Amino acid sequence: MDTNKRLPKTQTTLRVLKILLGLTLLVFALKGANWIELRKSLTAANLTWLLLALGIVVIGLVLKIWRWSMLLHNFGLKNPFGLVSEAYLAGQAANILLPVRGGELIRIGMMGKGDAGSLTRLVGTVAIEKFLDLLALTGLTVLVLPSLRSIGSSYIPQGLAIFAVVAVIILIAYVFWAPRFWPVIQRKIQSSHSRWIVRSAEVIGQFVESSSWLKDWRKIASSLLVTLIIWCLMWATNLLAFRSVDLGADPLMAGLVLVLVYIGLIPALMPGNIGPFYFFAQLALRAFDIPLNQALAFAILLHAVVTLPVLVIGGVILLISGKLKTSRVVNLAQTTVQKHVPKGTTLTNELKQDRREEADRE
Repeated sequence: MDTNKRLPKTQTTLRVLKILLGLTLLVFALKGANWIELRKSLTAANLTWLLLALGIVVIGLVLKIWRWSMLLHNFGLKNPFGLVSEAYLAGQAANILLPVRGGELIRIGMMGKGDAGSLTRLVGTVAIEKFLDLLALTGLTVLVLPSLRSIGSSYIPQGLAIFAVVAVIILIAYVFWAPRFWPVIQRKIQSSHSRWIVRSAEVIGQFVESSSWLKDWRKIASSLLVTLIIWCLMWATNLLAFRSVDLGADPLMAGLVLVLVYIGLIPALMPGNIGPFYFFAQLALRAFDIPLNQALAFAILLHAVVTLPVLVIGGVILLISGKLKTSRVVNLAQTTVQKHVPKGTTLTNELKQDRREEADRE
């Protein structure tokens, strides 16, 4: 009982500490800023470059949804693209707005069909998606390695490289060995264990069978290609945001901003991720001696460019979807009522008749 009470308190304390850390990063990001100069930089931003950046963010968002749809199809989960888009955008919006990294759970929950096999495969699609992004992040980190060393962060590429190599080894071992050994393990489990262990083994077996597509180099190559395009678009977004505040299109600087901001947002310290985003964007620009006010203006504009499309498009899709579902429920209710009303009699006439009978009784 005490343990059950202690766990929510611990989780609340951790969330509060995370938000405080996020606010601390925000204070450091804003420290020393000249508000008059900052306002001038923001108002002088080139709207054309910002609109181009917004367009690229939207294209990248569509490609991310398409990539997840491809992974779902590869795992044998066929869902309408509209439902996939709705679930993905809801998850992304949750990652932006909530002080916890719960967006993946939300989109899995929206796509889940109730059975354990489908749920396991859904988790597999998200895991492969994160693995692809890890490979892209590691490759980009190697490219911007000289700039990372200039800000004293040479340990980042080393850690990412080790993590990526371990993940690749685990994936290769799983792809080539799991289909051979798991059926043997499953047969032994079925003969000597309880029902829930046997059922769990069956679910894992279904997952192993559905992930056999990972041996198909064509499907792997298409997933890697889409991931590469997605990250190139993210890189291009930074370049266009640079141009909007007259910083010049420096590919190395754009790559460093992408690496540090991406890593800085992983813990989801606070709603909106404003503090970490501003802080790590400025930290990246510090290696190139960019003035504080110009760097802060860039961070503010880039944050708006990459977050607003997710929130706006996601909100519109969820609103439309909600209206469509409500309309279907209303139509179903009307159809059900009409089935119970005699032919030639409308619902309005029935109500009028009831009112007359009540008046006669009085």
